[in-house]
Amino acid sequence: MSDESKLQVIIVGSGLAGLTAARILRENHHVTVYERGDAAIATGGQGIIIAPNGVKILESIGYNRDRAGAVPIYGIRTYDKEGNVNKDVDMDLKPRFGADCLAQKRSDFRDELMRLATTPSADLGIKGNPAEIVFNNAVVGLDPEEGVVTLSDGSTAAADVVIVSIEDAKKALGDLPLPHWWEPSTCQNQSTKSTTESWHADGDRAKMVEDFGDFHEPLKIILRAATEVKVWELQDLEPLLTWTQGRAMLIGDVAHAMTLMQGQGANMSIEDAESLRLLAPGTRREDVQDILKLAETVRRPRIAQIQAETRKSHSTFGVAERVTRNLEFNCGYNGIHDALKAQQEKAKA
Repeated sequence: MSDESKLQVIIVGSGLAGLTAARILRENHHVTVYERGDAAIATGGQGIIIAPNGVKILESIGYNRDRAGAVPIYGIRTYDKEGNVNKDVDMDLKPRFGADCLAQKRSDFRDELMRLATTPSADLGIKGNPAEIVFNNAVVGLDPEEGVVTLSDGSTAAADVVIVSIEDAKKALGDLPLPHWWEPSTCQNQSTKSTTESWHADGDRAKMVEDFGDFHEPLKIILRAATEVKVWELQDLEPLLTWTQGRAMLIGDVAHAMTLMQGQGANMSIEDAESLRLLAPGTRREDVQDILKLAETVRRPRIAQIQAETRKSHSTFGVAERVTRNLEFNCGYNGIHDALKAQQEKAKA
């Protein structure tokens, strides 16, 4: 494919959704990722679980579980406060859904996605060019109709497609008139802290141990040994009326943040990024808006159902039930082309 026939793509943010999108698009288009932080932006050792629906997509783009230090989850075991086994739930999901459920550190997972987005194509055995990552230069404004972003250094950049994956979308998108933005009033549970503080605020170890005062002693010993305690509030985002305008599309948490009760938030970000496969080789600039809208029409109903089921599970189910009650719908997803075909067949029926 000639360089002239490739789209120019800007991705805002180098988080999980942004880097997955960069890997998906780099084979057929020119991709530039603008990141407000530096190369070490992903810190901390929070764990993250990727379900089979996400793992299938990742494996299709060369994800290496060993590099990411990922381990398969074959079961969930819950305990009561006294340390007695409550329930064992089978989570050996590969026979049913074609992939394992994997657990890994979030920072290691992001490192692997960064490798897939930026490693020379010959080393990955793929075509196209690596995505270019521009650190320490935030997107502070966007003209979605023209596909022009304004950067924090005062410069501008133009593209055929702009994918927005960062959490501070309101700042990045400036005057983009989309309803129900990432505002405290749209959250199911409102935070008293700023977004940054709510994810990285220091917690009180003594208070944490006190909260678990009636639990099994070994657990309290482990909690007392913690060298760092962080606290944040679980929040989700009311469904937006649209994810696209002009040449711009929102993906990941910025479009549909949800709590971790079903373990599907990161998987939805991966699925969103994979939907950009609809921007196939040879896609013309004038076709971009229709393709982004098509991706949204396929993704939105699925996201809405998963978000609704996640909310239902907040207070009515235990941890095992939350994760397993919608497995067929959650984990049976096989990518945007399969989903689009199913949607078209349903429309004909």
